[in-house]
Amino acid sequence: MDNWWRYVRSRSDPLLAAVLTITAVVMLASQGQLALPASLCLFGFCALVAVRRWHPVIVGLAAGTLIAVPYFMHDATSVYDNGSFIPVWAAIFLFSYALGSSCSVLPSVFGVAAILVGVNLSGGPWNPVPEMVAIGPWLGGLLVASRRRASEQLEVRAKELEEEREIFAQQSVRYERARIARELHDVVAHNVSLMVVQANAGERLAALDPESAGQAFAAISEAARQAEEEIDRLVELLSDVGPASPSAGLRIVEELVHRAQASGLAISCQLGGDIDDLTDRGADTAYRLVQEGITNAMKHAPGAHIEISVQGQGDGVEVRVVNGPGMTGFSGLERAGGGNGLVGMRERVVQSGGTFGAGATTNGGWQVTARLPRHESRIPSRTPGPAISPGR
Repeated sequence: MDNWWRYVRSRSDPLLAAVLTITAVVMLASQGQLALPASLCLFGFCALVAVRRWHPVIVGLAAGTLIAVPYFMHDATSVYDNGSFIPVWAAIFLFSYALGSSCSVLPSVFGVAAILVGVNLSGGPWNPVPEMVAIGPWLGGLLVASRRRASEQLEVRAKELEEEREIFAQQSVRYERARIARELHDVVAHNVSLMVVQANAGERLAALDPESAGQAFAAISEAARQAEEEIDRLVELLSDVGPASPSAGLRIVEELVHRAQASGLAISCQLGGDIDDLTDRGADTAYRLVQEGITNAMKHAPGAHIEISVQGQGDGVEVRVVNGPGMTGFSGLERAGGGNGLVGMRERVVQSGGTFGAGATTNGGWQVTARLPRHESRIPSRTPGPAISPGR
């Protein structure tokens, strides 16, 4: 149907021009007024309707000039006297509409003015009908053109919005992948680090102290079990369905510390103040902060004493993980991970509405601090903490 309509529309102007020209010929012939050159100018005026959409201003100037030729040749024949006014007015209507719908306002004014001047010169005494016939279609054409431009602008904007939606979807997928990777890093890296430390210890003790080696291997088994439990918990958090059990709050930090102590790490933990009313997100952030702090200490400061402090202060909770300088040598974990631990911790804290800081201590150790609000903020705080060393 659309193809048929485009086919008809593409050939409508030649058909209209042919109808108007034949009508003018018939009307003049019936009255015996087929006289040159006035008749030829009139026929040419009607025939120009066939190309009215091709540079309408040029066509309008040509039509106005052509219809005015008899006046300059002192031909007294009038388009109103010879009965040809019907095709002339119809042609004026079509020319004016094409000028309004296809041109901007100022050029179309010149085209309409040229046609009206030519018609009035060839029509003898001034007649207001041509102006009445021209102004209405011209204004209608301007309205159609403005609607067409608005429609094109809307189409362009819709295309831009669709492109923006695609970009937003891609960014959302990228962000979600990064979030899942960060969660996996926090969950797995800590327990894997414990298993590596215990495996190294068990290997050294296997021949010297089988009983201690067995404890080390038991600790490896416990770390693996704990990793499995935390991965299950991560699946619950990432799924649409919430976790089956309520959050354990900050008391779960004590369990983390006990497991690390059981593996032979030198860790002390101090919980103080009111820490029970922290939000679930804040409690999870604090837990991950402590977990990542212990993991970093095992990687970069093997054998160092780790001090953990969780203190309720006013409307927030301060979490601090501090380790002293490590022993000389390497833990075997320095190059493990992607180097995004501190970046991930900062993002977690900021998303919880808190502030984050990390840096070296005066005795050559390292500290990580965060202050978490008891209630989530609508706009997360983005107060920058101390500069983060690339080595950590």
